[in-house]
Amino acid sequence: MIKAEYVHEALRKEGQYPLGLLENRQYESLEQFFNQLWNSRQDKSLFQWESDWFAYPYQMFSEMFLNQGPQALQHLDEWSNAYPDSFFPYVMKVRYWAFWASKYRGGSWANQVSEDMWDCAREAQKQIYATAMQALAFSPKAWTVTIHLLNAAAKLEEPKWFDKWLFKQKKPQNLKHAIKPSLQKIAALSGLSTDLALVLPEQIPEILKPYIDLKAELNMPQNEAAFWLKVFLDQSKFGLVAAIDYCWYLLPRWGYSYEEITQFVQSDWCEHFTEIEKNELNFVMWYDSVEDSYSDDQTGEIKKHIQIALDLLKRPLSEKNRAKIYLRLAYFYTLLNPSDPKILDCYVHTFTHEVFDEYDLQRAIDYWFKYAKSSDFLGEIAISNRKTLASAAVLYGLLAQHGWSGVEKNPLVAQSWFEFAKSLERPKAFPEGEYCCFYRVYKSFHELESYPDVIDMLHSASELGYVNPSFTSGYIHSREDSSLYDVDIAKKYSSKAAEQGHYIAMYNMGVNYLNRGIKDTESHPFPLLKQSLDYFEQARIGLEKSRKDGTYEYQELEDDIIDLYADRLYHYSYYPELGDILIPQLITHGWQRHIKAMSALARLYADQANRPHYFNYADAVKWCEAARLQAPENDDVLEAIAVVESDPMKKILKYQFTVDKIPVEEMPGRQDVLF
Repeated sequence: MIKAEYVHEALRKEGQYPLGLLENRQYESLEQFFNQLWNSRQDKSLFQWESDWFAYPYQMFSEMFLNQGPQALQHLDEWSNAYPDSFFPYVMKVRYWAFWASKYRGGSWANQVSEDMWDCAREAQKQIYATAMQALAFSPKAWTVTIHLLNAAAKLEEPKWFDKWLFKQKKPQNLKHAIKPSLQKIAALSGLSTDLALVLPEQIPEILKPYIDLKAELNMPQNEAAFWLKVFLDQSKFGLVAAIDYCWYLLPRWGYSYEEITQFVQSDWCEHFTEIEKNELNFVMWYDSVEDSYSDDQTGEIKKHIQIALDLLKRPLSEKNRAKIYLRLAYFYTLLNPSDPKILDCYVHTFTHEVFDEYDLQRAIDYWFKYAKSSDFLGEIAISNRKTLASAAVLYGLLAQHGWSGVEKNPLVAQSWFEFAKSLERPKAFPEGEYCCFYRVYKSFHELESYPDVIDMLHSASELGYVNPSFTSGYIHSREDSSLYDVDIAKKYSSKAAEQGHYIAMYNMGVNYLNRGIKDTESHPFPLLKQSLDYFEQARIGLEKSRKDGTYEYQELEDDIIDLYADRLYHYSYYPELGDILIPQLITHGWQRHIKAMSALARLYADQANRPHYFNYADAVKWCEAARLQAPENDDVLEAIAVVESDPMKKILKYQFTVDKIPVEEMPGRQDVLF
């Protein structure tokens, strides 16, 4: 049995890095921590120290950098002012801009990054170079920032103004940020603006002067990145972490080749590395050669790569890299046979390493849930990854809640990890927040019989502000075939999801109020109908915006809302507060050839008895004929024709006469002839 540990117990026991220091302005504690980390180089292997130096700050600051960017910048400046002799705030400021340049650039192929994101990445890159030069001018101990220059040079190419400043001593004139209006929203996330200063030191940092002539002498793939690699290697007297990054930029996806990685590993640049350290570099191409984008019907290719992975395990590798290979093998075996016992054996070899991403963890949960519930492997995986992966923190909480997979049962411990997950992954608005860390864990338990196992977790997540758990809770409690069926609880969570911006929840709440408002027994329908329309409009406007932004599209739901306007709410358009919103939407969608909207408008403008303020026979005919031309056999259209045309021959002639007077360009739904 694995003892269930509260968050503070686990963090204190492992004692790697503290959280919340920058958010809470604990600058003295930050100084103490980074002094200890800097000086720990004497007590660790050089590779371990380099890895920790870059990994720990990322875990400590990335959440604040991402969600409170400008405030994080302010706190870094305050830290620097509080400790004017410290180079740590300078280094962390470079890290901040490297973080945002990477976020803007993203991990997609270059042609999949939008122009706005490219522009923001290049603006953040300006800050990387300026703040890195300030850091190096302040103290040569800030040499670790050169790894960020290596990455920026490879991903974004070195700016010409910087090249002239460093190698030709030509100071750029009027160096500033160029933020177009279209960039302002995403630029503001990091604090980028035209007012943000870009300041280079008066002189080239002393630490770089010996390298001024090196750039012209180098003849390396990724030459600009290689320059900064050389600086890092010299200053660190080791530099394996930077060399690994450099090898990554020599992969075929960057336009280079495995052969160039091999040549680099065998060159003088790497002669100070041991054989197993060189294998860390070779592992970049070895791991890349084990493809991970197969479907389960590509049996031959999958088997081929299983053999490649098994051959890699025969090489001298670090234990962490071995774990990565076993994780990839688990994926391959899953594609061939999801219940294969070899999958469990693979997971056993990953226990003690933080090598899981969200997809890997999802597959592990699925395997445990379907085929290995008696095994403790999932608990071990959750423990190894709970401090860095939000879904793993949620998973550990769920296991502790029930006493599953060897983890001691303790619901209070579970709650502490649910809350900790929020520090790793903040709740986001819908639709971005749809697939949150809680939902990713819930996915394996989405069948009816498993609802009782996850409902408390979903309730906790809802209270923490996550939108999808609110929506899912409402759905579970609304199912009449569920043991958790409860109308009041369903409404509570559906309402909460709607408040949190979930479009489907807004629609459902709108339907709920609409059904109550149209009951024959309802003596005061207007407040209910108005509330219904408010929900529908929130959903419609949000859906339209998300579709245009390219962040979310659900055309069927958009159409359903207009269908409800045309089928049901239209009948209550005599309330001005409803009609003033409904009718313009029906007109807009009528022009877009929405049949129900066209038919409703035809009936509306023909209804002289009940809606005299809307009556307009010409408009009624126009919309009726437009609908008939689109779908002459449609039931809604036939009903509209019956209302507008009526039976007497005189009215039919009047209808046809009115049709003949409508200019072609004024006929809704008209499609231009293509020549």
